[in-house]
Amino acid sequence: GLNGSDRRSFFMRWREELFAGILGGFLLALSFPPYPTRLLSLVALVPVFRYFLIAFPQYKGEKGRFKRGFLTGWIFGITFFLVLLFWITDLIPASSISLRWVLTPALLLLVMYLGLYTGLFTLAIAALHGKAGRRALLAAPAFWAVAEYLRSSGELAFSWGNISGALLKYPIASQGLFAAGPFGFAMLIVAANLLIASVLFVRERGRRIQAALLLVLLIAGTLAGGYLRIRRIDAEVAAIDRSADVAIVQPNLDLAIKWKPVYRDSIFSEIEELTGKAAALGAKLVIFPETAAPVSMSHTRKYREWMKEIPKKAGVDVYIGYVRHIQEDGRWRSFNSSGMFDHNGDLTQQYDKINLLQFGERVPFSGWFPFLERMDFGQANFKRGEEQTIFESPAGRFGSLICFESTFSGYSRDHVRLGADFLVNITNDGWFGGARGPLQHSESAVQRAIENGVPMLRAANTGISMLIDPAGRVVESIGLDREGILLVSVPELSSRTPYTMYGQWIFLGMAVVNLVFAAVWIFRKK
Repeated sequence: GLNGSDRRSFFMRWREELFAGILGGFLLALSFPPYPTRLLSLVALVPVFRYFLIAFPQYKGEKGRFKRGFLTGWIFGITFFLVLLFWITDLIPASSISLRWVLTPALLLLVMYLGLYTGLFTLAIAALHGKAGRRALLAAPAFWAVAEYLRSSGELAFSWGNISGALLKYPIASQGLFAAGPFGFAMLIVAANLLIASVLFVRERGRRIQAALLLVLLIAGTLAGGYLRIRRIDAEVAAIDRSADVAIVQPNLDLAIKWKPVYRDSIFSEIEELTGKAAALGAKLVIFPETAAPVSMSHTRKYREWMKEIPKKAGVDVYIGYVRHIQEDGRWRSFNSSGMFDHNGDLTQQYDKINLLQFGERVPFSGWFPFLERMDFGQANFKRGEEQTIFESPAGRFGSLICFESTFSGYSRDHVRLGADFLVNITNDGWFGGARGPLQHSESAVQRAIENGVPMLRAANTGISMLIDPAGRVVESIGLDREGILLVSVPELSSRTPYTMYGQWIFLGMAVVNLVFAAVWIFRKK
């Protein structure tokens, strides 16, 4: 900074970084539920790109250029995730968080951590900017996608809020997910942002015209491809004659009573009643949400036998979530599980949740440092499942995603590659304490359906339950805080998407092409 009377205030010294980060973060946050302004995702990064086109070159030779570049992205990420996730502080008391005061500092720590990845994105641009000037922005789509990929991987993986989910309200605009996957599609959205910034802020008229033409081609190509894919899916589905034989049940059970032993009998009576209603409607498979049976299925004989009688009496198969316990090394270990009870009353298959919610279902790194499991602020200490299960049912083969698992693309892809004809997401979103969390969470199931080109059936305790077609359109749904049954037909499509077949290799190929193009253009200009 400057000395004496010319010393500027903190705000004045960092006004460009604050403006770009805060405005961009707000715009991106407004591109997710519950807001209808999804198209803002196409301009959310424009303030950041404007910063690197106009303001950042002024700091040429300044020692703090890396710090300025990183801070811009960090502020962007903090703003974005704070607006996106502030509902975390409103978790209902029944969510078992024993230390309520910890939620606000936990949210602040979370958004500061998540902001590091957008800071890494802008730091990479700042580092390349020193060598290539504004042409460093040519590598921005790859830099952003790699940062999101890193945030979605590892022990602290968190893919909530990935930019690829911003346009899901418009299925025709989101079909690129079926080929590019979440990170490749993110590159396309970032590229659109960069082209718009170029049209607005690049000085050379020829460059602005070139950017405008590329933007029109990108948007037109995306929409045309989406239209053709949706037409193909509709034609294939229309050729399949399939009766409605799957029931999605939304019990709308109050979490304040769900885990109290005194209510177990009434809860199982309701499961029996809802199963009977679904069977009367013509269902052959009935799907209940995560932990709809709030007992240890392995160690409560009364309710295990009751659960076996329910499908036997109704003559249907029932897929339902519950808790399971085993003894391991002299201690009890619990699983967040689900299982298939067939029409003969037999428990034929089970699945133990693999990707557990950090700090909600397990403490990160506790597998390496067992003493961390002794930390207790009301969270569950579940054990991870070891393998994915493909369930056999009268409606076909399906893979299950329990709650948080639906936010990750890899699990869905693995299920379909293992032979699943459709996907099922069971969840218990009642603890969110409002509409924002359930709305944001439900759209992750939409994205998984598009990526793999298969139907997705979502059963949520308090909502939102729905049938999603392979194009990502919600065919039927039950809203929040309502009890109901959806009787749906599940078509089995024969084709598999490029993303299902090749996974992240397509994204990695796109990133390499992007970086090579940027390098060639920079070298050519030099």
